[in-house]
Amino acid sequence: MKIGDFLNTHEGALTENRFNRFANVGLAVAVLVLLYMVNSKDQIVVIQPTALASEAWISKGAASQSYKEAWGFHLAQLTGNVTPANVDFLKERLKPLLSPAIYSEVIDTLEIQAQDIRDDRITMRFEPRVVEYETTTDKVFVYGYSFIKGSTGNEDRKDRTYEYRLKIENYAPLIVDINTYEGKPRSEQVLAQLQKQEERRSGGKN
Repeated sequence: MKIGDFLNTHEGALTENRFNRFANVGLAVAVLVLLYMVNSKDQIVVIQPTALASEAWISKGAASQSYKEAWGFHLAQLTGNVTPANVDFLKERLKPLLSPAIYSEVIDTLEIQAQDIRDDRITMRFEPRVVEYETTTDKVFVYGYSFIKGSTGNEDRKDRTYEYRLKIENYAPLIVDINTYEGKPRSEQVLAQLQKQEERRSGGKN
């Protein structure tokens, strides 16, 4: 019997109905699975950082390299350009960005530095030259020239690096580690090179 003739019979109609019920259940399950996958997947937002030219993205708990580099650049500009007039403003801007784990330590340090800047009438400015991201440590290094001018008016220039480690919580950046020091970035590559130089010097002395 041909399939068309069979479906025209009472038994064929019942078979077709049963098949349609199973098919509808399968489609309903597929829709539910798809809805679950859509709702459970973090939304990714693509943005254009103001500090860097390359495109960046951010999700609920992660961000692209260019996004973190842009924030590192912004933070170095914020903390590297300080005057007695804006020191309190900069401190208030940093507070909501700090992780609870480092909040007290950083704020205490900022309080001491703020008082020193007011007392000594110090002005600091920073000219960034390089922004680097190290994948292995998830750190952003901002290297450039730091200029410090005291009440005498003389300006002292030194190489300086600002080092940050950021994590993303609910689409917002959070500073989990912050450091600054004279000289070039202390990335794993740089530290490895310094260690090799030290080993060569030690070997030469022996």
